[in-house]
Amino acid sequence: MEIPVERPESGTARSVLFIGSLTRGLKVLASSQLSAWIALTCLFTTLPLAYINQKVLNDPDIWWHMRAGEWILQNHHIPHVDPFSSTTLGRPWVEYCWAFDIGAYCLVRRFDLVGIIWFQTLMRLALTAALFTLVRSLMPQFWRAFALTAVAVLAMVWSLPPRPGAFSVLFFLVELYVLVWARRRANPRLLWLLPPLFLVWANIHVEFVNGLFMLGIFCLEPLLDRFILPSPESRTPFDQFHRQLCFVGVASFLAILVNPYGPGLLTNVLRLASDTKIYDYVIEFHAMYFRTPNDWAVLALLMLACFALGRSRPFRPAWAVLLAWAAWMGFRSVREAWLIAILSAVIIAKFQEQRAQSRESDQAGEPVSSLSLSLRVAVAVTVLLVLVAGASVGALTSKALLDKVGAAFPVGAVNYIHRNHLQGPILNDFTWGGFLIYAVPEIPPSMDGRTNVHTQDEILSAWSLWKADPGWDKRPELQSAKLVLSNHTWPLASALRNDPRFRVVYEDRTAVLFEAVPAGKSDKASATP
Repeated sequence: MEIPVERPESGTARSVLFIGSLTRGLKVLASSQLSAWIALTCLFTTLPLAYINQKVLNDPDIWWHMRAGEWILQNHHIPHVDPFSSTTLGRPWVEYCWAFDIGAYCLVRRFDLVGIIWFQTLMRLALTAALFTLVRSLMPQFWRAFALTAVAVLAMVWSLPPRPGAFSVLFFLVELYVLVWARRRANPRLLWLLPPLFLVWANIHVEFVNGLFMLGIFCLEPLLDRFILPSPESRTPFDQFHRQLCFVGVASFLAILVNPYGPGLLTNVLRLASDTKIYDYVIEFHAMYFRTPNDWAVLALLMLACFALGRSRPFRPAWAVLLAWAAWMGFRSVREAWLIAILSAVIIAKFQEQRAQSRESDQAGEPVSSLSLSLRVAVAVTVLLVLVAGASVGALTSKALLDKVGAAFPVGAVNYIHRNHLQGPILNDFTWGGFLIYAVPEIPPSMDGRTNVHTQDEILSAWSLWKADPGWDKRPELQSAKLVLSNHTWPLASALRNDPRFRVVYEDRTAVLFEAVPAGKSDKASATP
């Protein structure tokens, strides 16, 4: 009689048991509040910490924004003509960022240059939190919402310089959140939050037109749905209060007219939109080069959004129009890539929400973490402590920032001008004009980055001069200049070194300053501290 002997488990069975236990452990870990706390802390602090540690303040426009804010407070009114550039003094100017400029100047007056860094740090934190909140409200799975938000933030990181445009991104997210929640709750009263939003938006940044365009598409959505979705059950809750939505759209349009320039603000927007010749010359208007992970993240989000939109049932034509418009804007100019990131993330999240509603069984086995009040408070406190610690460790001081500024802007040349009481007119390039408005207010620059003051033909003409194209030596702006400030890469700087009409009076790693030689002299001796 054979005695049964227990056989050891095979290697395959042990592997299956190990994988099963590992999967259960990962599910428990994923559903824990500790994991959510760590993930959200990393999500909200990575981008701000990177910005703090870089200590970079190389945006060319923040300087004239601060000077404009100071001018407004000193003169007690909003400027309607240009008071800054020597070539456009008295020319009509629509200062559509006046509210931001006042805030930027007050911030720097109170906290010095560190205030600008903290402003941009907190704006990046607010944008990340707002995007995660919007995505999370649509996507029931915490970790999918976390991953989608992380990719979207990576995609739009280059669209967030310390400018009023950061408010446009934030207000666009707020508008989307209001529209989504008004639809989900079928509550048209929520839509009346939009007119006050547009009133503030139109006095901070000109890209309120993006939000107005999106609102207009949603006003047309019921009409588009009637053509494509004939069955009543396929229509959206907006069909039920189309009239209220149109009233909100009209009220929002009227709200943007409440600004110091009235309808003239819209005329300025149309002019900016028609100036397309400068897109090849201004870096922020360039298309994506796909040399960084950020650009590839934009493309990945767009492809996933197209897939999600195509699989959605019923098909929503309004979202298709918005996605196509965002793709055209984002691939045309890198500074508009945030439109692709935000709209793609929302479309993907809506698709996941639709799947969860239609296939509840698929959702049953996935962890759905509820963000409790205690978790939110813990994340907020931790993020604040991490950012303060990062600023302390990274030695975030005005002196350290000024050293960084000196590598991008002609700080040394400006100090030389002040010490020696040099007089203008000064000839400078497009990029440094905003810094000169702030650093040398007594000598108006010849040109700066305000494309709604300097016409695109003037910008292109100046570009030709700095490239030392044929006839450069006979240009009237060069003949009338007493100072020429240039970086070392411009061909004009090399040409002026051999021009007897100018001599080098200051030079460092960032800039070279030329002074006109008085008539009758040919002194080419260089004074190079």
